[in-house]
Amino acid sequence: MAQFCGKWELVSCDENFDKYMEAVGVSPEMRKLAQTALTAGSKLVLNISVDGNKWSIGLLTKEGEKTDVFIEGEPVEVTTLDGRKVKTTYTLEGDSLVELQQGDGFESRNVRTVNGDTMTMILTTKSVTCTRIYKKIS
Repeated sequence: MAQFCGKWELVSCDENFDKYMEAVGVSPEMRKLAQTALTAGSKLVLNISVDGNKWSIGLLTKEGEKTDVFIEGEPVEVTTLDGRKVKTTYTLEGDSLVELQQGDGFESRNVRTVNGDTMTMILTTKSVTCTRIYKKIS
């Protein structure tokens, strides 16, 4: 899925981001920090690459960076930016890259789609949905 590969800068995040973070168990203190480090205008960049069946999604923020490496369809344990351990499985469903995240008391389905130089990511958990929009920068 070559359309996902490249560097993407976050340009828009809807008002449900805080509600989404609360629903997946992010503490109030970390949610406050995330409102400055992980929202539009924060210069957050995703770097997505694939080599064969091995994918890498790097997240670069002014607070730091992390990279998740995975093989499509195989569960992997990752550590969230706020330090929680979650089981994550990425799959390709049609033209979408789907991330199923399971943690303590929640399951989140995060769907990425690309249209030209725009990537839309829809995060859904429980009854909360948040939309994040990225623009390709390289």
